Amino acid sequence: MKKIQKIAYIILVAIIVVLFYAIYVNASKNNQIDQKQKTLTEIEWIESKIINLCNTMNNISFENYKLEVSKKGEEESKKSNNGEESTSGGGSESDSEEANSNKENSDTGDSSGSSSSGSDTNISSKEEVKKFELINQNVLTASDEINWNNVKSEVETLYTSIPSITLDLYQVNLNQDDILGFNKEYDNLTKAVKEENKKDTLTQLVTLYEYIPKFVKNVNDDVLYQINIQTKAHILKAYVKLEDKDWTGIQGDVQNAIDTFNQLLTTTGIDTSKQYSVNKSYVMLNELQNAVQMQEESVFLIKYKNLLEELSNM
Repeated sequence: MKKIQKIAYIILVAIIVVLFYAIYVNASKNNQIDQKQKTLTEIEWIESKIINLCNTMNNISFENYKLEVSKKGEEESKKSNNGEESTSGGGSESDSEEANSNKENSDTGDSSGSSSSGSDTNISSKEEVKKFELINQNVLTASDEINWNNVKSEVETLYTSIPSITLDLYQVNLNQDDILGFNKEYDNLTKAVKEENKKDTLTQLVTLYEYIPKFVKNVNDDVLYQINIQTKAHILKAYVKLEDKDWTGIQGDVQNAIDTFNQLLTTTGIDTSKQYSVNKSYVMLNELQNAVQMQEESVFLIKYKNLLEELSNM
């Protein structure tokens, strides 16, 4: 009897150990999945920031309009007030004498009314100060002037996120040299932005972006997303060469983008809801190549903007 109880006890202990091990393994897998998902979200965030900064160098925006607030209303209000003062000042002397003779009688009775009227006038003036206007943000109408203050602010703000992103990259066992390389290149980007050097800033941004496909490969198994990122890396390489009008180099980078994206045309298992976007992007890639053959910068930038927006929304 004791022998049977001993065997039953051993079996019970074994079952408990196996259950605890299974729970531990399952929890570890869930933690790894959560960590990878968190890291992927951070990579997607930094990727979008790099693209936006690249576009800022030529005042390109995926939004066709922006809301602009001006103070033209204030000037109009001042002109209106000056006109009223001029009109009242130009009255006859008799009007002035009549006003003076009635002043004492009206001071007490009208004081509260005048105060109220003045207050209403001030409120009206304040309401008229701001003027809201929708401004087109198209390539052909874009300004050539770069808002370096905004760029500097954006780059410096990103520094606050770099340490936590770096830590998460280490957590998913990415290549240490790639992580250190990314951080070093970000320092070089900051230097270029401080010097307000457009060409060097673009070069550093594209160099930074080249690390994104490496990071994504280790945290996301989605072939569509991986090829999408690789394609955008080639397009950005072409984009930066536009500063030197290196059309031969641009043509090579665009062709590399087409060759990379071609893999999706023969890949099975792509979500049917994204198939239209894949086909559309392929057409737009070939249209970008046509713009290269024209060697027209504005046409290239228009097609670059539309293509990159489509790929980013895929």
